[in-house]
Amino acid sequence: MKSRNGGPVEHLGRSMLVAGLLTCSFAAADPRPIVVEDSARLTSPDPTYTQFGRAVGVDGDSAILSSTRIAAEGRYLTAFLFRHDGIRWVPVRRLAEHLEDPGFRIPPAIAMRNGIAAVQGPNTDFYESSGATWMAMGAEIVTDGPGTSLRIDGQRVVSGEGTCQRNGRLFEKDSSNTWRAAALLEGFPEAGGCDNDLRGGPVDVAGDWAVVHQPAPEREFQPVRAALLFRRYDDGTGWNPFAYGSAEAPADATQFGEDVALKTGNGGDLLDVIVSGSAASGSYVFREQPGLGFRIADRIQTVDGYMGGGRARSIARSDALLFQSSFSYDRNADVVNVFRQRADRSYEHIAILAARNGESLGPALAASGNRVLVGGRADGTVHAFELPALMRRSPLQDTFATGNGIGWTPTAGSSFATLQSGASRVFRQSEMTGEARAVFDATDFTSQAIEADVRVNTFGASGSGAGLATRYQSPRNFFDVVVRNTGRVELRRMAGGTLRVLAATAFTPVAGRNYRLRLESVGTLHRVSIDGVLLVDADASGPTHGRAALVTDRAAADFDNVVVSPSLLSTIYSTGFEVGNTGPWKRSGLGFWNLWSGASVVWNQSSIAGYARASIGAPADDQIVRVRARLDTFATPNGSEDRWFGVMARHADERNFYYLSLRNSNTVSLRKFVNGAATTLATAAFNVEPATWYALRLDAVGNQLRGYVNGRLVLEASDTSHARGNSGPVMYKAAADYDDFLSIQP
Repeated sequence: MKSRNGGPVEHLGRSMLVAGLLTCSFAAADPRPIVVEDSARLTSPDPTYTQFGRAVGVDGDSAILSSTRIAAEGRYLTAFLFRHDGIRWVPVRRLAEHLEDPGFRIPPAIAMRNGIAAVQGPNTDFYESSGATWMAMGAEIVTDGPGTSLRIDGQRVVSGEGTCQRNGRLFEKDSSNTWRAAALLEGFPEAGGCDNDLRGGPVDVAGDWAVVHQPAPEREFQPVRAALLFRRYDDGTGWNPFAYGSAEAPADATQFGEDVALKTGNGGDLLDVIVSGSAASGSYVFREQPGLGFRIADRIQTVDGYMGGGRARSIARSDALLFQSSFSYDRNADVVNVFRQRADRSYEHIAILAARNGESLGPALAASGNRVLVGGRADGTVHAFELPALMRRSPLQDTFATGNGIGWTPTAGSSFATLQSGASRVFRQSEMTGEARAVFDATDFTSQAIEADVRVNTFGASGSGAGLATRYQSPRNFFDVVVRNTGRVELRRMAGGTLRVLAATAFTPVAGRNYRLRLESVGTLHRVSIDGVLLVDADASGPTHGRAALVTDRAAADFDNVVVSPSLLSTIYSTGFEVGNTGPWKRSGLGFWNLWSGASVVWNQSSIAGYARASIGAPADDQIVRVRARLDTFATPNGSEDRWFGVMARHADERNFYYLSLRNSNTVSLRKFVNGAATTLATAAFNVEPATWYALRLDAVGNQLRGYVNGRLVLEASDTSHARGNSGPVMYKAAADYDDFLSIQP
């Protein structure tokens, strides 16, 4: 992994919570939302480009922000790509620019999600992520002028068409992997005539549904608007260009429809149509009622009397969270209100995003995972926010230490049972007559990742194996990965009872060995890694939600240390040290650190006088820390005192942290420092050689700690001493090299 040099970004540190609310729970007695302040501000990387950030998009560690350049021949619309290097947002490059039609004065619209980006100005450009950057996908698509709204879901993009008809335009990939205009979603003429400044209404797309907001036909010449709902034909052959239904403003609505959003659920069913409203009414939640069409079922409102907002100017969604920009009378500034849906489908006001210097936030809004960007200010400032972990759904895990399989549902014909295996308990499938699965009950998510230690004890017939599944709905609908004894790992999709291998690669499993297997399904992207190495991935539609599961196919296997994450991993910090910037690292102890260049750039600590530590990244609770480490030399032993090098997690200060270490006693040890006193949690024999690279991984998820060396689980323990901190290299009387450091939140 590589970091980049800093750019024109004022870094303001981790999101701050007001009045010590960091440790509170949303279920606490105080119903008021917490306040999260901006962590960074982004400005134009080139002063010749103005109107920066009037449209914004974010997808994981990447962001695209619009900008404008004035030239003699006219005004050019463009956008800049930024990337988060674990510490700050860094500009990467400028994307394509287009000369604006002088008849239009609308900023470009931007959408990013699941590795796809679309930038709409006079025409529409598509980009797809490729490693650390984004590549243009073919020629731009000519559309009927710019729209003001653009949204992505899976392999579909919808835009507000820049015409007086207020149509929506839907784009999809064809069989040659080329983006094309796939459907026109027909709207109605602009009320009272055509106004260029209002062309292209708010839109959204989710699964097989799309919404385009515009004037209601029967009230065409009144300032009342409606959201038209469109859907794909039942046979999947395309989109019906005529509206399926509409969500119309109530008669007393003073503001209605500055933005819209869709929420889908089981099997792609449309759950909520959300249309922005006023401060008094809140935003409207429409749901379909049999025989009655779409009716208002709920309203999304801020907590009364506490930093309430004016009308919602824009809406963004990310997993279970909904974001609305609006005016706060308490702050006399624009803020972003954050809502989360409860089990009863009502919406809870859980947080407020605000600029720490009292500035108003702009109306442009984008969210991805725990990151939110807010732009649209006249001065070109874009505010970046990092949501605290307490706002994210926690990972679910099972170590089977309780000795039962509560929370799991084996499918018919399975024989899963919890058994003792060595020092720990495992979930064992022993029957080898066919396919068997155990489904993790509480994991019905849209985006999800499952990882587990998987050990095949006995392979059966040729092609037998074991693996994991995501979005499991039934034996007829799921995604899975199976590692087979034919020297092959397969990523598969079962949709409607039809099985297809999406991707495969060579991999020879060894019976009796643990492998850390991981399967991710985010949008239409699916990825498989073993022992931290990405092996196969695929882009495929199919089941949009479902539960995580364990899988065997004519094989007897053990499963342990299962972790299911309901969202993307969030990178805390990553670097390969190639750029040479180690300034952000906080060093302590007696270390002497330098960057050395050879076959690659490594970070060397050469002192053997005592303790040496280096920590980085925003403090986090659940975290997975990976690094490659190589011993140069140990100090001469003094009696039985160990010398060691390793990696630490939940580092609160130099006297409090967990650490995984390789030692001169030829052991690997999982330990903790509490107020400066070291305690061994687990240890095992391990031969340690100088000049040898070791891949170290330390997981701290909940109260579970796990240590891996070279992809193999070697130690595990439970402990509650440290709940939060950052991470980095640590050693005692040892000189060592480090490379490819990565810290992530599961």
